[in-house]
Amino acid sequence: ATPFIAGVAVAAVALAGRYGVRAWQAYKARPPAARMRRFYEGGFQSTMTRREAALILGIR
Repeated sequence: ATPFIAGVAVAAVALAGRYGVRAWQAYKARPPAARMRRFYEGGFQSTMTRREAALILGIR
């Protein structure tokens, strides 16, 4: 029973390591994103206008 448990433990560690390496490679391969998005620093009117919606969405 002990060798079986040791084999299962080794297999689990190997699978976890493989998953970790693949996750790290996927993390490093992603395109660099901006760290801080710039937010609109003004106040808004009581009813939203098309201009305010565009500012919130960062369209124009």
